[in-house]
Amino acid sequence: MLQYKTYIFPFLLLFNSLAFASLIRPADGEELNYIHVFFEWEQQPDAMGYNLQASTQQFFNNLILDVDEPTTVYIDKDNFSWDDNYYWRVRPIYDDGSSGPWTESSQFSIRETMLLNLDVDIYNDDLLQDGLIMYSQFAPYVAAGVIDKMGNEIWNTEDVLMNHINSYGQLYGVNGPGVQFNYDEDILFETSDNNVDMHEVKQIPNGNYMGWVPTFQNGPIPQGDWTFLFQAQGYNADGVTNEFPWMGMRIVEWDDETGQEVWSWDPFVHFTMDDHDLYGDIWWGAYFDGAFDWMHTNAFHFDEEESVIYVSHRHLSRISKIAYPSGDVIWNIGMPAQYNTGSDNICTDLGNSFQHNIQLLDDGSLLFFDNGNLSEMLMGDSNPTTRIRRIRVIDDSYCETVWQYDLPQNLFGLGMGSVQLLDNGNYSIYTYGNGLGQAECSIFEITPDGDMVWKVTSENQGAAWYRAYKVPSIHPNAFSVVADGYTASEDDGNTIELSSNTLDFTVYNKSGYSHEYKYMLSDLMDGGPQLFIYDEGVVDIDPYGSAELSFSVNTGATY
Repeated sequence: MLQYKTYIFPFLLLFNSLAFASLIRPADGEELNYIHVFFEWEQQPDAMGYNLQASTQQFFNNLILDVDEPTTVYIDKDNFSWDDNYYWRVRPIYDDGSSGPWTESSQFSIRETMLLNLDVDIYNDDLLQDGLIMYSQFAPYVAAGVIDKMGNEIWNTEDVLMNHINSYGQLYGVNGPGVQFNYDEDILFETSDNNVDMHEVKQIPNGNYMGWVPTFQNGPIPQGDWTFLFQAQGYNADGVTNEFPWMGMRIVEWDDETGQEVWSWDPFVHFTMDDHDLYGDIWWGAYFDGAFDWMHTNAFHFDEEESVIYVSHRHLSRISKIAYPSGDVIWNIGMPAQYNTGSDNICTDLGNSFQHNIQLLDDGSLLFFDNGNLSEMLMGDSNPTTRIRRIRVIDDSYCETVWQYDLPQNLFGLGMGSVQLLDNGNYSIYTYGNGLGQAECSIFEITPDGDMVWKVTSENQGAAWYRAYKVPSIHPNAFSVVADGYTASEDDGNTIELSSNTLDFTVYNKSGYSHEYKYMLSDLMDGGPQLFIYDEGVVDIDPYGSAELSFSVNTGATY
């Protein structure tokens, strides 16, 4: 079982611990960065449900929320707004319909919005995949946000540049080091390296984390239209002398507990510097940057089944399949030999260039965002054209196209870009959209037939986003565990009495994600009899589903 898939919750039973204690979240005085508010409180014996109220006033004169909830978690998506203050409280509801006392009220606030204004077009709501859109932004300022289909801002942060969301809703990005974080802006993991490349950080199946760290080595300045610039600075620029810094991207694996490096792959060892771009204006940029951005590696996918890493190297117009842990290069998808990026590339007829966001899908096909910066040269296009590619590599030697979508000219993306295959078969696509000379920074959803069903575009011409994901909800860890089959003792409110020889629990998955939940029942009565038989296991629960667990009393124990 993969560690990063599992949420662990122990049932640690002390008979005086199941009494109703307090509200859990939002914590008193907390400032939230989202308007889909996650309420959680502790269970009370004898309660068959709870009444939750929220108000903008301390004495609850102006109720905006008044709901009954059978579990101990409630997520409200409709009643809260940015830049406001709120109060909330909970009381138990009993089988006879009566109510217990209210908890003490708790106060929280929601901060201001921070995302840029958006234009939204809905072309066919019936064909649109349900969910929210999360995207990261690095201009005009670093931020990440979540919006609904109407463009309403749901969540925001300026703390981390998000670059990956896994299938369990866990968030990854960079803020110097590579990090895992959550929707509450808590940093759950960070790498020991403080100069991690911004393009992608994620967990691999062994639980460790993987991403890139820049590495440098002097190399030659090839001859071209740019040569005179370098020679004016005193360089030979003869294509032979190793005199100018080249920047590569070292693939690094970090230990999930210590954050220390445990494995790496060095491009200067496994690639030849004879392979480099001559057509994408990279050397012009090198003159101003002081280093040649040789690879601009921007995406990877770790395949556990075959133990390989698929990696996109944008400035080589190359996708590599690399064996793990040996680091051997199995193949490179790339341009034909005459374009100076390798003489043994496979699938040269694809004509992909400057691509992003490589992914291996469940059917074994590769999906990526082909920016197409060199498509006029490679594909004979009349204007630069971005394509969504879904291909299958056959026998590690040639490729077949499974599906392809050519973006219209205005949505050509010179840089950035992402694509996601959705559960309903649609594709969610982000593009920088500068094909007509001005930015049309856009996220849109299309059907497999290429029909556009939804599109959102930034109103700010200076906006630059990085990636976008459609997510089912913003609280992937939301769950509730409700115990049944016990009551509070009439003699002592801090003691429980069982109604049978079992203690029963219902686990509610309150998120939009399927999860594997690991459970453990442990009786912690030190020195006393073990009242329950120790048990542990794993239960799979679908989105918004539930599962029942039952634990037996140790009838052989001597009390």
